[in-house]
Amino acid sequence: MHDISIWLLFLFVVGSYVQSLTGFAFGLVVMSVAGLFSLVSLEVAAFSVSVLSMVNAATGLYGGVWKLVNVKNLLAYFAAATPMIVIGVYLLDFLGSNALHWLQLLLGVSIVLACLMSLMKPKKDAEASRSWVYFVFGGISGIFGGLFATSGPPISYLMYRQPIALNVIRATLLSVFFITSLMRIAIMGVGEQITASMMWVSVLGLPCVLITSILAKRYPPNISPQVIKQVALVLLLLSGVSLSVKALL
Repeated sequence: MHDISIWLLFLFVVGSYVQSLTGFAFGLVVMSVAGLFSLVSLEVAAFSVSVLSMVNAATGLYGGVWKLVNVKNLLAYFAAATPMIVIGVYLLDFLGSNALHWLQLLLGVSIVLACLMSLMKPKKDAEASRSWVYFVFGGISGIFGGLFATSGPPISYLMYRQPIALNVIRATLLSVFFITSLMRIAIMGVGEQITASMMWVSVLGLPCVLITSILAKRYPPNISPQVIKQVALVLLLLSGVSLSVKALL
């Protein structure tokens, strides 16, 4: 457990650093590398991502940012996302115990799809999407969020297509990440799936994420965030493909 924690802490630092500079998904970075190199079980990795993402989102919403949230669309989103998060959490527990290779394959394919979606630059729509669109994307994001704590790519793609202010988009996305993480943790708690290892890794990862986020913003590298994001996407795409191949062999 000691060695695993050290490698995971390093992974948390890398993921937090990339996300702080680019806004890129912390969860995808952690889940892809942890799954590829079997640093820890996917259940433990997903739980720690949920805890740390919730803390990160809460920090972003602090100071009245939460007042900008588009509540109507958020309700439509979670009407579909909630049951899918429940299904995703219990599917992760079942596959982790009975069909690990299928779980690894599913994670690999999910990472590849998430990277491809992140590479697509959404264009602003002339009109705001209707509530049923948020409902559909809520179902898709919910299953990813329940399985691997990576609900970001689908809903982020949808939100950045909306003809609304960027601060409203950011506040709504942060709220989605916070509530999704909180729900995922609560569902695991009710199902008595939270283990000591999950808590231990999450507690150790917290200062790493917070300190790295502060330092990355205060001392950014002399490299364009867009370049860093593109490099991260390529590496994640390769890790997703490698994980899928690993699961099939």
